[in-house]
Amino acid sequence: DKYLYEKIIPYRQERREKDMDDRKAYGGVFDKRTLLAFYKLLKKGVIQEVEFPISTGKEGDVFRARRDDELLAVKVYRMATINYKGLSRFIDGDDRFTHIHKTKDTIIFLWSRKEFRNLGDYYNRGVSVPRPVALWKNILVMEYIGDESRPAPLLKEVLNRVHREIGYEIIEEMRKMLKAKLVHGDLSEYNILIWEDKPYIIDVAQAVPINHPLANELFLRDVKNMVRVLNKIGLGITKKELIKEIEVI
Repeated sequence: DKYLYEKIIPYRQERREKDMDDRKAYGGVFDKRTLLAFYKLLKKGVIQEVEFPISTGKEGDVFRARRDDELLAVKVYRMATINYKGLSRFIDGDDRFTHIHKTKDTIIFLWSRKEFRNLGDYYNRGVSVPRPVALWKNILVMEYIGDESRPAPLLKEVLNRVHREIGYEIIEEMRKMLKAKLVHGDLSEYNILIWEDKPYIIDVAQAVPINHPLANELFLRDVKNMVRVLNKIGLGITKKELIKEIEVI
């Protein structure tokens, strides 16, 4: 465990107390099974070091990692706080996962796999999402959006200073997501990164195929959320107009 913690939480003499606090804080994320999963990724050379947390979410935490000179993002899904029923509603009815046995113990691995698959499906269809790199158990490794100095901010954090063109680019991403035949299902200013005047869609685990029983409900929720966001950017668009803009014939 000591070896893994030193790789996951880089130890620096001048930050001894801070690092000890970090280890305590990360205890809820880095349980024994997660540490073993990290060991697998480290041993295979997928990552070499996990540097610091980028964000904390409902399902897990995202950390910045490194492999040689390449920066990576590592999403760790929490094992202890999963909502089995909440996750199941997005998995049940998804034909891509009907053949996989689902239990309370394994659903977090299935959820991680679902996000990895959705990222790949989106990325391969030209949607601006972080490129998926690797998956093992409840750990997803993907492209890092940002640079050495900082991660890309959420749209929420820069909403009052982005230009209208970003709004049109978001509409184009919504169109490409539908063309990929996947409904995001939780699209908002909290799930879009802005980097170098370009939007990146994140948090896609709950995305479902367009033939999923929840697809229409989730699509309309995305539209409602994004009309609100796009109007804050200054586009002045209605639900009907947005649906027409992103319709794929």
